[in-house]
This record gives sequence, C-alpha cells and structure tokens, in this order.
Amino acid sequence: MIPFAKQFARIDIPVLAITGYYAGGEAGTLYYFSQHQRYKPKADHTLLIGPYDDSRVQGGHSALLRDYPLDSVALIDLRELRYLWFDHVFKGAPSPALLQDRVNYEVMGANQWRHAPSLEAMANASLRLYLDPGADQHRLAQTGPATTAFLPQTIDLADRRDAKTALPPTNIVGKSPALSHGIAYLSEPLRQPLELNGLLKGSLDFKVNKMDLDLSIALYELLPNGNYVLLCNPYEFRASYAADRIHRHLLKAGERQQLTFTSERMSSRMIQAGSRLVLVLGIVKQPDREIDYGTGNDVSAESIKDAGSPIRIQWYGASYIELPVRR
Repeated sequence: MIPFAKQFARIDIPVLAITGYYAGGEAGTLYYFSQHQRYKPKADHTLLIGPYDDSRVQGGHSALLRDYPLDSVALIDLRELRYLWFDHVFKGAPSPALLQDRVNYEVMGANQWRHAPSLEAMANASLRLYLDPGADQHRLAQTGPATTAFLPQTIDLADRRDAKTALPPTNIVGKSPALSHGIAYLSEPLRQPLELNGLLKGSLDFKVNKMDLDLSIALYELLPNGNYVLLCNPYEFRASYAADRIHRHLLKAGERQQLTFTSERMSSRMIQAGSRLVLVLGIVKQPDREIDYGTGNDVSAESIKDAGSPIRIQWYGASYIELPVRR
C-alpha cells in the first residue's frame, strides 16, 4: 500500500526525509525520494543523509555509531532539526541552515556537509574498476583482464550448517570484511584521496547453473593500519529484478550473461590516500532472509527441497563496478 509510478505526481505536501548510510530504512527512503522527484520534478522533497543508523535517525545523540567515531559536524540533533523544519513549513520561519538543497549529505572522513539538487549531482565523475580474478589475489583493477578469465564459486544452499556465518556485518570498523559466502576483490592503494558520493553501479558478467540468485554487495575502505571501514550497509538484491522492479526476468542457466545493477544504498566518504577499496560479492544465505533456490518458480513458495545441486558460478573478469566520485 504505497504510492506507485504516476501516483507520486499527486503528492504535493512538503516532505523532509532523514536517513543514514547504516539505516535499515535507507533503501526505502531513497526510493520514495527518487520516485517523487522523477514524477514530480518540482516536488518539495528534501533529503538529509549521513553516517547514521535507525536508532540515530530516530533521535539518538551518541558520538559513536557501533564504536565508529562520527565526524563532529555529524553530531546534530535530528529531532530538533525536524521541529525547525516544521516551524518553517507551518509558521514561515527560515528553513534550517543545514537544508541548503534537495540532497544534503555528510562526507564521512572529511567532516563536511555537502548539498546537491539530486542524487546524481552528488558526483561529477565515475571510477570503473574491474573484478579481476587475478593469479594470487582477486583485484579491483582499472583495466579489464582477458575476457575468458573467471573465478569459480560454489554455494550449497541445502547445507544450512554455515548459515549463521552469512550474517551481515554489525560493526562499521573491523579487522576483516564480512565475507558472507562471498569473494573479496582488493584495489591497489590510492595515490591520492578519493571522495566517494552516491549510488554504486555495475555490471556482472557470469555463468551460473540456476535461473535466479539473491546477491549481496558490500564496499569497504581498507585503511593503511589494517582496519576495514564498511561504507554503508550491504546491498542485497534479486538478480531477476535487478533490471526491472515490476517484471521478473529469469537468468539463463548455463549461459554466459551480463547483469547491470544500481545499488539502492549509498554512501559518502573521503577515502584517504594509501587506503584500498574492497568489494565483497556474495550470495544471500543468512538465516533471517528468504532464500532464493534458483528454480525460477515463485521464491516465496520454494523450500529447501528445491535446493537441488549447489550453485556453481563463474565470475568473469569483464565484470565491473562504477563508483560515483567528486573530483
């Protein structure tokens, strides 16, 4: 029971949406914001997003988020900000100073708020990195490897003994990435700082023996001191709906194919020089999720009896991600 497509054009009330890079509701908030802007370009819909989770969005005041120290400029009273915005809407008071444009976001690590008219305008360039299988280490490379190079992966969804190890990361900073039945790809150290802003995009080039997959993508900054910083909550999506949210398009079992995607989660962070980027590409198997066993039937009607043979994937090096950056 939500607005859909052209129904967004009829929403003419002012909207203030507040969410965080680590909030469970981030994907929904960004969906409402982008759809409202799409069908009503002049919609009075303002977004504020920063390094927050759901508890912080609802009015928390801690300087730490899951033991991660927030930038000083991110330590704002979000509840008070709402009241200031209500005074602006209902009483004609000035708009809160922080809400300078349609999108207002905090750049983690830079200790700075930025403002943009849209999600797309947060970045002015993109950085393409290929998922290179590599001989000794799987790499995020700026040049693609041979088109025939691939990395094999096997996941047995019928074996639930390791399901708990697939739980998503709870800490923002850790000594290792949460692999979640995934594969980690590592970039070279950055020669200069890189400001990452917006939604991750990409294209996966692969061959699989199933007709559908539930995938998980997580992005980290590996600091020079060895700590991993999770840039936002992992993005989970069903392959058959990646290109079209309305109509299901099943995979072609046993054939090499490409799947483009745009993440429904975003982040903004100043990646420091000397750091590496780490991408973890995984299969959703965790115990608190609906499991897609890949038969092509209605997933909600599938059971473990439909698991059949293990998932066998070949991830080709022509796969890539595109990072939205500001130069």
